[in-house]
Amino acid sequence: MRRRWLAGAAPASAADPSVTSGLQLKISGFIGWQSTLVLSDSQHDDFDRDYDFQTNARLIFDVKNVTDTGLEYGGRIRFDSVNRRDDVNITRLYTYLKGGFGTLTFGDAPTVADDIGYVYVHDELVGDMGAGAMNFGELLDGDFPVGGGNFYSINATYLAGLTNQDTRIKYTSPTFDGFSFAVDFTPVVGGADHAGNGGRNDLFDDDETYYENVVTGGVNYEDTFGDWSVRGAATAAYGAGIQTSASGANPGGHDLEVYTLGGQVGYQGIWASVNWTHNEQLAASDKPVDTIIGDVSYRWGDYLASLSYAYTWAEKNNGLESEYTSGEDLKDNHIVGANVTYTLAPGLNTYAQVIYEKQNFRQGADFENANLITGIILGF
Repeated sequence: MRRRWLAGAAPASAADPSVTSGLQLKISGFIGWQSTLVLSDSQHDDFDRDYDFQTNARLIFDVKNVTDTGLEYGGRIRFDSVNRRDDVNITRLYTYLKGGFGTLTFGDAPTVADDIGYVYVHDELVGDMGAGAMNFGELLDGDFPVGGGNFYSINATYLAGLTNQDTRIKYTSPTFDGFSFAVDFTPVVGGADHAGNGGRNDLFDDDETYYENVVTGGVNYEDTFGDWSVRGAATAAYGAGIQTSASGANPGGHDLEVYTLGGQVGYQGIWASVNWTHNEQLAASDKPVDTIIGDVSYRWGDYLASLSYAYTWAEKNNGLESEYTSGEDLKDNHIVGANVTYTLAPGLNTYAQVIYEKQNFRQGADFENANLITGIILGF
């Protein structure tokens, strides 16, 4: 679940009471199950079966306290992929200080490019229902368990390779008349093996290293006017590319340069969002790659219905190749998804969604895929 922590790091949800005194420990998480049925696929004839089941879980520990002077402090440890195949991955590990000056975050926390640059209202709404988690039922931000979903971006944490699991320092300002801003710095981007625990070894690059000296910044605005709710956001991310070998994470040594611009509006249960991501340079390609993703959602009572579309296009000779066919030099990519989510009981939600994707290449075979995904998720 991608929730917008615009305070910078505060782990409490909007429903949590404000901290007044004393150390507080909150344990939360999700347990999910889903089924996938392949409706069509470019390699359908090669499948031994066209359906599958998945299970997953997440466990979150939040600690926070407040001093007599009003300084709030705390931290989060989040365990993802709690299942018998992937064992456990630690995807959040940070501490924060929050006061009138804003919020300082230290550790493996979401980058500003994800905090502010992620504008996708379906995910926010299913999160408010207690249903969005672990990429289950999150539509175009969700899991693509039987292929696809590799050629589009909602922000710089997708195709560009900037991750939330690298150790960084981040500052987020207080909100002034609906406006806030944030900036962060990450010495090295390379995922779990560069999480700041390697000591001397972290001073050497390896084949998992993407970038170094990454700086991201963003500006956010959100407010309500009667029954209307609006949001606008923009981010930029820069970093120096690291080339270690022809088989490394960044074989061309391309720098990171990604921009996002998004907007969102809501009125009496009807919501819409649009977000544009421009990858000027990224590890996967030195050619620009752009994505525009839009969503229209309607929430009434215990129900949510959403329709999303993402369009990606890339310049010639971009080097992006299909993982599933002989396709080379991506031309464009289209993803359409529809989702219905229903709250069965407090903390218990079920969903059904259909996702169709078409990847078109300038050479070789295109890729086409459509799936029906249904599931149930328990939040606690």
